[in-house]
Amino acid sequence: MWHRLIDLWTHNRYLLIAFVVAICLSVFFSARAISQFVYWADPARQDQTLAGWMTPRYVGKSYDIPPEIIQEAFDLQQDGNPRRISLDKLSEEKGISLNDMQSQLDVTVARWRAEQGMLNE
Repeated sequence: MWHRLIDLWTHNRYLLIAFVVAICLSVFFSARAISQFVYWADPARQDQTLAGWMTPRYVGKSYDIPPEIIQEAFDLQQDGNPRRISLDKLSEEKGISLNDMQSQLDVTVARWRAEQGMLNE
């Protein structure tokens, strides 16, 4: 078997390197996709109570709702690039508590899920 690898290295070096890089990238992205799937499939990650360290994007993934609903719930402006801001900073900017943000989110999500015909989870 080693003589085959040496032969490939000698005559097809660039193809062998490209093949190894392609395999490494495939393994990397597969592992990343699987880890994301496992993380978000955990029931403990679904519909989490808001915490200061969370970002609006994280909340959207936790509640499995589109970004527009998060923008509506937290009264965010879509002005250019989305900001990566924690809910602590967002609550300071808006002058409301996390509990008030949770209430706004619950109402908005319940309305959106009712419109979509989803069961209340």
